[in-house]
Formats: sequence, C-alpha cells, structure tokens
Amino acid sequence: MTTIEHLNELASDAPTLYLSYGGVLNIGHGLMDDSGVVTLDSGRMLFEFAPYLVEVLAPWPQVQIIVTTSWLQSLGAGKTIALLPDQLRHRLVATTLHTPPRLSEISNGSAKAMTVIRHAVKHGLTTWLALDDEAWGVPSDFEQHFLHTDPETALGAPEARKQLREWLAVNGSMQ
Repeated sequence: MTTIEHLNELASDAPTLYLSYGGVLNIGHGLMDDSGVVTLDSGRMLFEFAPYLVEVLAPWPQVQIIVTTSWLQSLGAGKTIALLPDQLRHRLVATTLHTPPRLSEISNGSAKAMTVIRHAVKHGLTTWLALDDEAWGVPSDFEQHFLHTDPETALGAPEARKQLREWLAVNGSMQ
C-alpha cells in the first residue's frame, strides 16, 4: 500500500494526470462520520468510476497521478491517498496539499485550477492534464490542460473517457 512516505518519484517529463475525486471518480460530495468512514452525500458508491480510469490508463503504464482533490484539506494526504484504489494508487507521485490557493483565487473561484497550474509549473511538468468537475477560471493558455467532467456523470460519461483516451493517444508516451 502506498502511503505519503512511499510515493513514487515525480518525473517532470512523464505524462501526468491531476486527479480530483468528486465529479471524476464518483458522483456526490464526501462525508465523514465520527468513526472516520467516508461516504457520499449522493448515496452512491465511493469511487464507482475508478475502474473506468484504470481501464483507460492500462495501455499507458508511464502515466503518473497527482491527487488534487479538496478531500486533502479535510482528511490529510495519508487518508486521502489510502482511499484511492490500489490500481491507481501505485501511479501516485504527489498531491497538491502543499500548494495552497491564494486568497484572491478562493474569492474568485479559480483556486482549484490555479493550484494545479502553479504545482505543474513549480515541478516543471511538460505534459499534464487535470481531471476535475470544479476547476473554474482557467487562463486561456492553459485550457488544453483541463478536462472538465460533468459532476452528474463523472467518468461514467463515455464522452469524458473518449476525451481522456484522445489526450493519452497524443500525450501518453514519455516525451
């Protein structure tokens, strides 16, 4: 099991996915009960669409994942990573937990997008794509780096998986 101390090394030239959980791997917002069990307010299964992502990524073993979910703020990196299914967790190289949004980004709604962009630039990533349903305020010169999923269908939508496959077909190999 990958823990925060045992992440793979971040390779700046590897194709990279920034992965949010809600609206991507599942539908609904996460809730945590008093015993630390995470469920969804939608009543749906946690990570119900993770098998789709595993399947889409299968031909590209070099693709690395950086977790950028808002769950990091509430659960911390260790628990957030531990929730991720094994088939995706082994690709994990980092989280955006230590790339906080600026106050102006929080107030204008661009916090998630700008956090990802700053993280990618800081680490010199050359080929990356953010999967998120809530990344708003993306500057026009970074739009090609964002695949906005529908919060009601997430990766359950064939069109979202098609767009991801198309990106991988062009960018999935090491540069």
